[in-house]
Amino acid sequence: MYKKFCLYCFFMVLSFASCPLAYAQSSTFNLQSSISDVFTSMPDSIFPLLTERNRHDMVDFYQNHMEAKVRNRFNDYARLDTLTESYLRLTLSKSSTAEMKLLETSDSVTVICLIQTLVAPGRDSRVAFYNTQWQRLYWLDLPVPATADFFAASPDSVAHDVDYAQRSLDDLRLVEVTVSPSEPLFTLTLSVDELAEDEKKLSRRYLRPLRYRWTGNEFAPE
Repeated sequence: MYKKFCLYCFFMVLSFASCPLAYAQSSTFNLQSSISDVFTSMPDSIFPLLTERNRHDMVDFYQNHMEAKVRNRFNDYARLDTLTESYLRLTLSKSSTAEMKLLETSDSVTVICLIQTLVAPGRDSRVAFYNTQWQRLYWLDLPVPATADFFAASPDSVAHDVDYAQRSLDDLRLVEVTVSPSEPLFTLTLSVDELAEDEKKLSRRYLRPLRYRWTGNEFAPE
């Protein structure tokens, strides 16, 4: 009986001693506060062109003031262009870029915003939001403005011209999304690169970017 009691006490002490360690290990990911942490620990499926080693090398190179350029899986160059505590920008290939931004909700929950842009030559972006365990947050998304929202009528504008430019862009609607490195401000720009030259000139006369600020609860227009 005495041996059983001693053995019981031993396992109880061991379990209590391991509790702080277990708590720390389970909380490590949630405590990540920098964009470099979530970038290096992200699943390979998010950026199939980059290996985990690629991502670690890019961060190490950048933090040591070296050119943060590596060869991706297609033997093309990928480069880490900008890195702060809450933002990074990548050139993934000759035809694609990406931005990542950490956002805070009103109840202090960290959200990862990922913007991937294809350049061919028009710029078209896809935006997705994740929690810090890289689970997709389908309930969160940027507003989807109508093509007409990108047009600002000026005093010398002609209604017919504006209508024609809008119809041209409705046929091939490409929207580039960017986010500020220093604040939760998103800019949406309607791309005209795929249009004919005369349509480009006409559209650019009236187009304007749209901006939305993350408030912690919603994306508010500015």
